[in-house]
Amino acid sequence: MYKLEDKYYDNERGYIYIPIRWREEFAISNGSIVGIDCEDDVIIIDKNMTREFTQKISKRGALTIPLELRQKLKHKIYSIYIVHAEEKVILAI
Repeated sequence: MYKLEDKYYDNERGYIYIPIRWREEFAISNGSIVGIDCEDDVIIIDKNMTREFTQKISKRGALTIPLELRQKLKHKIYSIYIVHAEEKVILAI
């Protein structure tokens, strides 16, 4: 697992930018649909379409966390982690 230094997800704003190098490595292009879920106050973003929510990656790599999911979160700021082996982006404290 790799932590993106100095990059955080701010739950107040509701969106996250996934850097191009991770989108390329995980074969997530602009306009791709990704799955988003929350387990124990950890947000998981990957290509799994069976997750609770799905969202489209914008042209610039931005992704909006659905309001329903944001309201379930206990914290406002999350660190961003990349899990290479599972091709996941994880937001955790």
